[in-house]
Amino acid sequence: MVRIFAALLLVLTLSGCSTTFVYNNLDWLVHWYIDDYVELNKAQKKQFDHKMQDWLKWHRHQQLPRYRDDLVALKQQFEQGQMTQAHWQEFFSRVRGHWYSLINHLGPDLAELSLQLNDQQIKDMFAAFEKQQKERDEERNELDEQERLEKSRENLHEDIQEWTGRLSAEQKAQLNEWAEGFAPTYELRLKYRRNWQQAAMDNLLLRSNSAAWRASFTELLLNTQAFQSEALQDADKANREYYAQLLAELAPNLTSKQKRHVLKEIQQRIDDLNALIEQ
Repeated sequence: MVRIFAALLLVLTLSGCSTTFVYNNLDWLVHWYIDDYVELNKAQKKQFDHKMQDWLKWHRHQQLPRYRDDLVALKQQFEQGQMTQAHWQEFFSRVRGHWYSLINHLGPDLAELSLQLNDQQIKDMFAAFEKQQKERDEERNELDEQERLEKSRENLHEDIQEWTGRLSAEQKAQLNEWAEGFAPTYELRLKYRRNWQQAAMDNLLLRSNSAAWRASFTELLLNTQAFQSEALQDADKANREYYAQLLAELAPNLTSKQKRHVLKEIQQRIDDLNALIEQ
């Protein structure tokens, strides 16, 4: 539940897809997502809705200004041609910091809400997680290595074009080469995800209305690295550095039109955040 809500709050507010509409309708959108994993009764929904309003108020006034300020700084640095690999890595670090701030703030309330779930709801929720993972595995296994590489290339093109607009054939060819350099993490992440989910389910099934359990629940949400292998942590670190290098090397080779497109996209997100903050 926490990752669904946190992802919606952070990712959607930093994306350009109808940001204000999505944010202003998070109350029912979150219910729509949660319904795929656990069926809440009326009392649970009422309690969740009450907490949700508190979260949104906090997020709008405390977190959105920070997102906005980071994007303003990013826009200024990009305009001045100062976005080095180190600058990109610093920006990624700030985004991860916002993620942990969200989880840290939601943790105590989510512990309280989790106490209201019964054992069957908890088991059903994790069964839904596992079903979703198996569906992902089946889709992935239908592709051979070359098809997976092509999919990675297409995803990278889409990610970059969301900001730059249309890429030239030469730029796409360069990105194709870059796409081959990312460290593979699928199997490592699958093992981590299942280890964490098992620990989370065990934790929830042993829930108790005590300070000790609340602390263990919050720690489980915050300290996910404890369930990640050293190989996964190293690969993730390498991939962040690699992607930062990609962006740093790509930026100087953008056309004037593409640079204007990037600045326009960043400004649109800044404008959306300002509008949300002022509501």
